[in-house]
Amino acid sequence: METRDRPLVSAVVITRDRPAKLADALASVRAQTYPNLELVVVDGSDEPVESLVRRRAGDRPVTYRRDDGEGPGAARNIGIRAASGEYVAFLDDDDRWLPEKAERQVAAFEPGVAVVYTGQFAVRDGERVGGRSPSLSGDVTEALLRGVPCAPTSTVMVRRATIDDAGAFDEGLPIWEDREWYVRLSEHGEFRPVPEKLVQRGIGEYDQLTDDFEAARDVAYPRFLDAHRERAAEYGAGCERMLVASLSRKLGATAMENGLYGEARRWLARSLRHEPGRRRTWVYLLVSLGGAPAWRGVRRLRRTYRSLTSRGTTTQSPDSCGTRGDPDRTQEDGRD
Repeated sequence: METRDRPLVSAVVITRDRPAKLADALASVRAQTYPNLELVVVDGSDEPVESLVRRRAGDRPVTYRRDDGEGPGAARNIGIRAASGEYVAFLDDDDRWLPEKAERQVAAFEPGVAVVYTGQFAVRDGERVGGRSPSLSGDVTEALLRGVPCAPTSTVMVRRATIDDAGAFDEGLPIWEDREWYVRLSEHGEFRPVPEKLVQRGIGEYDQLTDDFEAARDVAYPRFLDAHRERAAEYGAGCERMLVASLSRKLGATAMENGLYGEARRWLARSLRHEPGRRRTWVYLLVSLGGAPAWRGVRRLRRTYRSLTSRGTTTQSPDSCGTRGDPDRTQEDGRD
């Protein structure tokens, strides 16, 4: 089929001060088998990389924008505003798309589908680790409100008309901006998984905003609840409790990532008051009692587990489809 007969896809690439990684990310966009794809690069680097972008884009149309550093949501919104495509996909500069990713996602869009997302994997020391295939499908609003984690942004492609209806990322959220956005997107259409692992994700490079506990506690937590608690209550008291429990658990895990074990215990206890049967929360609470040595031990065990499972059959929690930079992620993705 001729390129002009295929819907235009806008690949929005977010970058900041990692030109070597950006070059590899751009190469993965250039290598896409899907023919009608434009490149939108949003650059927050201290030293602008426009010349590198234009050299490495190949024959893909390029739009370059500068980012003023207001956060990942704001950067992606710059890209959305600059995008011309019927579909918008995202790529962080330390992630890579496999060549058939865009092709497979466009083929999965049908009437009523708002978001298509793929599986993911990471590579450590030349070996795949943490590979996961997505499963969350259809009307996912209630599942997301209940705390089921969803796709990293680098795996996601969204119908532009859905973005126009649901709105872009909430730039007031310093953390969890992707999860909050997915809730709004889900109210305007179905989610469709592509089970193949078509995105390679970077290892060990958390966004610094993810580790900012005070911003999560004082801004993201109340803002998220204000936006969606009433909607969760429409699904019943159980859904509302699980929303509060999941956000409290994430906040407790973020506190542990920052060495704030007293705060971690406080928020994990709050989570258990709303959802006492969640085993993971009890595990986190016990780990928080052991402080830094216990947390380091858990992280080592997680890395070992991911390495072992990546060599055998890939496993997946039945209620997960992946997150990025979240220390409470149900689906491990190879980042520590």
